[in-house]
Amino acid sequence: MLTKIAGFVHDGQDGPWVEWAKVADLAQQLALPRTDRAFLGICAEIAGFVTSTGDLEETFGARWDTLDGQHQAVIASVLTASAQTKKAEEFAVYQRLGVAAHDPLAEGTRAVRVRLGPDIPAVANDALGRERVGFRERLSNHEVWLRGRGVWRMQPDRVLTSQLLIIANDGIVRMVGTIDGVTIHGDRVAIIGRPLPHHPLIGKPDPLDNTSQNPVAYGDLSELS
Repeated sequence: MLTKIAGFVHDGQDGPWVEWAKVADLAQQLALPRTDRAFLGICAEIAGFVTSTGDLEETFGARWDTLDGQHQAVIASVLTASAQTKKAEEFAVYQRLGVAAHDPLAEGTRAVRVRLGPDIPAVANDALGRERVGFRERLSNHEVWLRGRGVWRMQPDRVLTSQLLIIANDGIVRMVGTIDGVTIHGDRVAIIGRPLPHHPLIGKPDPLDNTSQNPVAYGDLSELS
């Protein structure tokens, strides 16, 4: 399917851009498998192009049900990232205007820490649609967040009563983000939230470091100071 749309992706001055109108047209081609049409249709509609002709099979819900778990994870990740980016842009505007924007989650002290291992290929059908997991230098803030937010064997109740996710590697905090919610993937959990690339903990020693082999730890940062 990626081969089908590769010709619609072009390099521009501001980065790659997609001819979404053509992707929307492709979603209507009955010669394609239904799963492909569903995925392309959802992608095009997220980009702002109407691909439904009113047929019940072309609603978002019907298309969603057609997708397998991996394609659903890709769409969910895109929607989550879009919401997170919008929230981050709102805070950036407040900062430029000199207006204080209260962010209770970012100011929270109850935290969940996850420990990333080295950079390796992701498992087949990764729940978040990732190709690689783990940490390496020169990853973007978004990539560190995506690799750290899931999927982990966690206690959902403890996650949901925490405000911050700390992503660490080799005893150093690599990223911090808010915990806005979770998604459940079998016996594992992925965190929904917003990365906080300017959080003061980043670059500092892992405040919840321990000798446990479990990569997940919980704690209250106020009790450590």
